[in-house]
Amino acid sequence: MILRTSKLGVNSETETETETETENLDFSSTYSDNLPKILAQLGISLLATSYHSQRLIVVRSQVGKLETKLKAFPRPMGLYADDNRITLGTLNQVIDFKKTKSGHRAIIDGEFDNYEALPSKLQDSELKELTQFRYELSEQVQSVKSADSLFVERASLSTGLINAHDIAWGTEGLWVVNSVFSCLCKLSPDYSFVAAWRPEFISELKPDNRCHLNGMAMLDGIPRYATAFSESDTAEGWRDEIGSHGVLIDVVENKIVKAGISMPHSPRCHLGKVYYCASGDGAIHVYDPEADTTRVLAELPGFTRGMTFFGDLMIVGTSTLRTSDGKMNFTGNERLLGENQCGIWLLDINNGKVISCLTFSGDVKQIYDIAIVTSSTAPEVLQSSDALSSFIFEFCQE
Repeated sequence: MILRTSKLGVNSETETETETETENLDFSSTYSDNLPKILAQLGISLLATSYHSQRLIVVRSQVGKLETKLKAFPRPMGLYADDNRITLGTLNQVIDFKKTKSGHRAIIDGEFDNYEALPSKLQDSELKELTQFRYELSEQVQSVKSADSLFVERASLSTGLINAHDIAWGTEGLWVVNSVFSCLCKLSPDYSFVAAWRPEFISELKPDNRCHLNGMAMLDGIPRYATAFSESDTAEGWRDEIGSHGVLIDVVENKIVKAGISMPHSPRCHLGKVYYCASGDGAIHVYDPEADTTRVLAELPGFTRGMTFFGDLMIVGTSTLRTSDGKMNFTGNERLLGENQCGIWLLDINNGKVISCLTFSGDVKQIYDIAIVTSSTAPEVLQSSDALSSFIFEFCQE
């Protein structure tokens, strides 16, 4: 594979308080020559979260080159995306973005022919300093004009600090892995969360992160599998057992179907199999529920975490190991400490071979989750804090 390098600093579109500690980070990346071609041919783009960098990363193909756009959020982790929405878990909220239906380019072209003069009409002088606001608005208008889809923030739910990990929409609404309370929960505007399931070894709901429940695999609209670092039922007990004590749990039957996994994450159901990351080994495992067998599909140069699929294409994230991770008792220790990278990898699920990759060569050290935006090679995500969001109106009439 031929590798190409892109140099990218902090996104100028979003200046928020979450950037205070990360405003000088280097977001440089190197990518395989075929990656933008693959995304363009499939008509997709990628999303990834990096909670250490406090960014949602949008990976898209632009005129034969790869572009990585950055959106600042406080501790972004779990991701969900489909044809019409993107849902993101953050520090203490879950935010839902919906794809505009009425044609965002028509909205922008019709309303912003003279956008430079528009901010002067604002009545709220405290919104932002005028010149900065005008600059941000100008940048965002041009960015949205070049996009082929626009996702606008429509709703958010405050969860409190539940350390939300994987999230997904199902037939009963939005599901979240609540690590602090060691349960799977549904979200409601009436509560911080609605506890709906916990592992059989968790005796009570308390905010003490007993087993580090982190992953959730949906099947037919409901949670079917979950991952945890251990079977501990004591406060922060998983920390004493960190290493190869992880488990894969059948949520419906509430039983452990696989034990002894090295720090598991990101279980996913796909084509009759259950894939999950054995993160401490830098590996991807495949569990066959019918045969009750498990095999290693691939080993990657990093702490594997974050997974999604597009047909026979698997997309997986890797993170680098921290210095302290070398002291942990997990089997992939020596190999990973010798070769570990933060990146996004495209694999063939039939043989586990790497087809293409994007690796971060600067300060981005970890990826948590990955999602695919289908039928869009150039999506744009508009936050409520963005200057342009005050002038986007999409409505219907009864």
